Amino acid sequence: MWLDAAGTRWRRRGGLCTDKRVRRLLGSPEVRVLLFYGPHAPTEVEPADRDALWQRMSRYLEEPAVRDPGDFTDFDTGEFRDDQRRTLLVVEESC
Repeated sequence: MWLDAAGTRWRRRGGLCTDKRVRRLLGSPEVRVLLFYGPHAPTEVEPADRDALWQRMSRYLEEPAVRDPGDFTDFDTGEFRDDQRRTLLVVEESC
């Protein structure tokens, strides 16, 4: 469970999302998308910026991930729902 700044309780659905599921969620304007990177507060990803995020992260979600030598970038994703059945996609980028 995750509690956002507005006090909404979000419950995780399953484990990590598949790349197909992530792409579908990113394409839905009804889904809230948060990007966690570093020690800063999460950034909300607006629908207009989601394709660029997908382009940046898609190769890291493939099995096996496609990386250049010395590239330690990784992305983890999770789908959450609140009590009103709204959907939240959390993307965590790490290096």
